[in-house]
Amino acid sequence: MDALRAELQGLNKFLHLEKANLDILRGKQVGPAEVDGLLAYYLKTILSLTHTTVGSILIRDGDQFVFRAARGPGAQKLIGKRIPESEGIIGGVAKSGKAHLSVNVRGNRRRSSINESTGNRPRNILAAPIRNTNGVIGVIELIKKSDGNPFTAGDKAMIEFLAGRLSLDMEYADLLAGSQREARHRVMQMKLSTVLNSTLDQREVRRRAMEAATALMDADVGSLLLVDEKTGDLFFEVALGEKGSRLKEIRLKMGEGIAGWVAAKDQPALVNDVENDRRYFRQAGVITKFVTRNMVCVPVRSKGKVVGVLQAINKKGGGAFTEEDLENFMTLSHQVAVALENAHLYGELKETFVNTAAALAAAVEKKDPYTGGHIKRVVEYSSAIARCIEGDAGDLEQLRLAAVLHDIGKIGIRDSVLLKQAGFTPDELETMRSHPLVGADILAHIEQMGEVRRIMRSHHEKWNGSGYPDGLAGEAIPLHARIISVADAFDAITTDRPYRKAAGLDAAKEEIRRHGGTEFDPLVVAAFVEACETGDILISKE
Repeated sequence: MDALRAELQGLNKFLHLEKANLDILRGKQVGPAEVDGLLAYYLKTILSLTHTTVGSILIRDGDQFVFRAARGPGAQKLIGKRIPESEGIIGGVAKSGKAHLSVNVRGNRRRSSINESTGNRPRNILAAPIRNTNGVIGVIELIKKSDGNPFTAGDKAMIEFLAGRLSLDMEYADLLAGSQREARHRVMQMKLSTVLNSTLDQREVRRRAMEAATALMDADVGSLLLVDEKTGDLFFEVALGEKGSRLKEIRLKMGEGIAGWVAAKDQPALVNDVENDRRYFRQAGVITKFVTRNMVCVPVRSKGKVVGVLQAINKKGGGAFTEEDLENFMTLSHQVAVALENAHLYGELKETFVNTAAALAAAVEKKDPYTGGHIKRVVEYSSAIARCIEGDAGDLEQLRLAAVLHDIGKIGIRDSVLLKQAGFTPDELETMRSHPLVGADILAHIEQMGEVRRIMRSHHEKWNGSGYPDGLAGEAIPLHARIISVADAFDAITTDRPYRKAAGLDAAKEEIRRHGGTEFDPLVVAAFVEACETGDILISKE
């Protein structure tokens, strides 16, 4: 009856063990801490089932075994300690792959690792291997039964059985951790793709890439170095953190420093002790007064060559970067390379378009010798005003393009009207005032130019609604059109005409100020005056 009761108690504890194992792993991100929790609970249950007070579980790491769970007097100081795979009873069990039961430890030349490390003096020892398809991955070692009796064949069968269950649970934990890691990897890729592909502005792509990099790596700071195509040097294009601006003073030769080595070798680097790495460029620390503990550094490739390097520096919380960090960083570098290439191609395409538009606008400008350089000046004045606008001035690239094209409609005005130096007849004035409509029609079939078209159409509208072609008033006029209107008027006032001489800066500024609130938006006039007073707007002779 007592034997049956003992078996039932053992079965009950085993069922509790199975439930606890599921609870330890269920709904959690499985990592070393969760596996340690699983091992600790297994050891507690094994000790209880075998009526043992001292024991440990060691897990293989390369050619060593590491104490991952331990119970008994002095056991906690064992956690993390390593022993060679061939040492003591642990080594014998690992080599043979079989359980070991020693009823007289004094007669065994192989000693218990727990005994020698904690001062426990057992009379007998029981150890069993934890095996999977790759061989022995760990060992369970028990050294002291609570009743002082020796371990039995029943204890040996119990520990072998539980070692097999532990192996399965560890394999499950490993598979779960792998699937979770893969899921995190996929989520990370989607998030990064969204962040990096949400803009085609090259500077913005680079900045977002580094923000994503530091967040992904849980790093204090990060930087993006690009290869100077002319010199082959590396320069800091983006450097986050309070010392980032100082880093931009530094250029690295190819092969110099850890980043230079990564670029030259086209290989990643994970360095958790930067100070003692022979590749470390110490001058960077001298210049920035920044202490670099560790870093992960990967090449950025485009069209089969290295175009830059990504760096994440100093793991937060004083931790170390891992191989998983390196793998994730490599994934990021591939996405950054694609985003940079897309942004570069977009930039080239946009530059080609803007240059084509500027050439077309210049062709119109060539018709009138008195308006030479007008487009260039209006672009400069508009940009200066926008920089001084209180609040958000919108997309400045769009403003510049609209300023380039604002008079493109004059291509449809016959020369007899466009070049007339005397006053216009009513019909001629109506023809001249049609140029915003003509320009808007020219761009009507370019869907991407919808907002530029609207700005161009409205640049002769007036704040009080007395302008043309639509009689818009106030904020119904696009902000960029209101800016170009002031810039256009200022250039007209300060440029010689056949019928009058150009006005000086102060007189022109006063003329613009006088029409604020009637012809011009008062907010834009205030920005214009500020740009004049700060020297951002000067009368250009070009």
